[in-house]
Amino acid sequence: EQICLRIQREKLVPGSYLGTVEKLTEEFGVSRSVIREAVGNLRGLGVITGRPKVGLSVAEGDIQSVLRKVLVPQTTCEKGWREVAQLRVVIELGSIPMVIQNITDLQLDRLQEIVDEQHLLLENDQLSDGLLLKKFVEKDLLFHEALLQAANQELITQFHQVLMKYFQQGIDFFPLPTFKMVDEHQAVVDALRDRDCNLTIQNLTAHLKPIHSMLNTLEVSDASPSDDSFE
Repeated sequence: EQICLRIQREKLVPGSYLGTVEKLTEEFGVSRSVIREAVGNLRGLGVITGRPKVGLSVAEGDIQSVLRKVLVPQTTCEKGWREVAQLRVVIELGSIPMVIQNITDLQLDRLQEIVDEQHLLLENDQLSDGLLLKKFVEKDLLFHEALLQAANQELITQFHQVLMKYFQQGIDFFPLPTFKMVDEHQAVVDALRDRDCNLTIQNLTAHLKPIHSMLNTLEVSDASPSDDSFE
């Protein structure tokens, strides 16, 4: 914690030299084993890096790597997966003002292209339900990634990409795709083209409503007593 506070307080950028284990041992007045443990933890989180006989420095900071380590245990249970899904919704809706401000015509065209591809998938009556769901969800992820990339905020984009990766693990909970879902994507794109922030948020909220319903259903299921509880 003290090493992290020092990085923040001194505004140390990636590559800034922190010193050797010996120097940190002296600076913090603790044993070498304590410093080595702290350094090992911070290396694992991607906060610092180091080379033998050279010393330690501030790492580039791979937010995706850090988030994966945090979210892996979180998503091993249904409750954790629900929280990831809820966080995804909060980030998407909260990023819309920045998307409206920064989105380019090229990015709008890309969103439209994905919507058109989803429409074609639903018109393909040769696909089994399972394959249709898989392909449609892939396009859905592309749509929402492209939407968040338009915010032009690298931290938000990386954070969202990791959340979506783990959100996809709940594909068994997803309903079969419908033309209504495609129409909702289209409504989001149309509102973005008009640079209408309130309407974009309204349309995206309507599109994400099934996620809320799905999460509420799962929560009710968790709250219901099992047969075992009556034994």
